[in-house]
Amino acid sequence: MVKEIYQDFVNGMKTLEDIQALGENHLNPLIDRAAFHIGEIHRKAEYSFENLNEFSEIKNFLEKTVDQLLTNYTLNTHGAHQVLFQKKYESMSLEKWNKLLSVLPISLHIVKIFKFIGTQNILLSDKGITFRGLIKTDQNITKFRELVYVASRKLLKEESILTYKIENLDDERMCWLELNIDMQHDKNLSFCVDFREEFGVWLGFSNIFKGYRITPEQAKELPRHLVIEIDEKLNINKHYRVPDRYTGTIKDQEMLHFSFLFRPVSIIIPKKGRVYSKSTLDNIRDTGSGFGQQEVENRIKSSFRYIDFFSLINQS
Repeated sequence: MVKEIYQDFVNGMKTLEDIQALGENHLNPLIDRAAFHIGEIHRKAEYSFENLNEFSEIKNFLEKTVDQLLTNYTLNTHGAHQVLFQKKYESMSLEKWNKLLSVLPISLHIVKIFKFIGTQNILLSDKGITFRGLIKTDQNITKFRELVYVASRKLLKEESILTYKIENLDDERMCWLELNIDMQHDKNLSFCVDFREEFGVWLGFSNIFKGYRITPEQAKELPRHLVIEIDEKLNINKHYRVPDRYTGTIKDQEMLHFSFLFRPVSIIIPKKGRVYSKSTLDNIRDTGSGFGQQEVENRIKSSFRYIDFFSLINQS
């Protein structure tokens, strides 16, 4: 519904622009007033969807549903003596609630695989879900890769990803394990790399890419893993270690690292990217969502090629 409202708003504004282009100057005040009222309708419609605080009964029901899922998980958790919850729902839109309710059961299923000891911490927000707790270092988490991969594919279908982080302690018998489910993908935003000068094309990825950039110094510390490199000619190359040329002196290249538990993946892009609103790219023609070596047409009007990262990883 939100997407339909936004599209109607865009179409309405474009129609007014067409009328203004074809009409005479004396119509401009009327067109400006119409544009203002269309904008107000769009703003108020978005507000009603994004601010559930105005709909207390719906918000309470959604919170109780989440609490019930967490309670069931706590009662079935073996090993952890205490589970602490931190919930940040203040800025949760209806769309985010829908994603949380889809992602949370899958996430809890994954976390049950690991045997946390002591106190376990769970943080829920519009950005995603974080699980943190102690595990024994003799627990080989890599043996769970196959199970995690199956569940992670379900998360990818919800346009969410699972990454992990290990923190060693002075007591070598234990370590911190942090699992993060990132739900920040936004269909209205795109992490874009500008190739207009070379190929007349913008290359677009999920907006979550912004949070996974690493420095050459950090890249140098990574163990052997899959590295996908997009070169300056948009050719795709695969490596199983970070290329030495990247960890040396670089100017424009940028590297993103995803610490997936089932298989870490890095992506090297030839230029630095930034996040743009899709509305600013309305006049750019989408040429498709493939990741293969497709020919890019060099047009006067820039093209936009979006790479569906979630489908790409799910198929790998």
